[in-house]
Amino acid sequence: MGKSIEAIWKQGFLHSDALIAPKINDIYSKKSIHLIDKFEKMFLVNIWGIIIGSSLLFIGAYLAGATLAGSIILLMFLYVAYTAYHEMKTLEKIDKGQNSYAFLKSFKDWIYRSIERYGNMYRIVYPVLILTFYFGIWFSDVFVNIRELVVEQSNDLIFGLHIYTTAVVIIAAVIMGVFSKEIHRRDVKTIYGGILNKLDLTLAEMEELKE
Repeated sequence: MGKSIEAIWKQGFLHSDALIAPKINDIYSKKSIHLIDKFEKMFLVNIWGIIIGSSLLFIGAYLAGATLAGSIILLMFLYVAYTAYHEMKTLEKIDKGQNSYAFLKSFKDWIYRSIERYGNMYRIVYPVLILTFYFGIWFSDVFVNIRELVVEQSNDLIFGLHIYTTAVVIIAAVIMGVFSKEIHRRDVKTIYGGILNKLDLTLAEMEELKE
């Protein structure tokens, strides 16, 4: 007989151009496309959320008399959004001519490489955002009365900042930088957890069928 039926079926599943098991291939091809499309839409919504949210923060900072801090935060978030957009463009470079299994594996590898790159970037972004927010709020116009009250009641000051409060904020910023990768991973699971679970489930099903 040459090849066994099982071997022929597996060949049909593994190769998109084979004539065996075309319905199975078609089902997983559609699943793959659906997962990628859903992820890209959520990713784009997230990018716009960053842009709109940071713009609103800038407006709030401007009204509070913390324009410099607001500008730094805005530029930082716009950089994050630009990086995310550029990252999404690299997703489009994944070879769509692969069979569904190889395509989803490439997609999963892209996700985890992206998480790693973002984790490294947030080592700087998180601390800078925390410190900028703290200094911006403290020296804003809305905190004038509080600053004057602290100056009157405390001698523990340096450059107009309460020493112990500032130390706590700096330590918090350092901790955020150290644990940035884990924090980002949890953020990804919170936002994209449903898609990632479906991705793992689909790959597991396909691997089981290949055995």
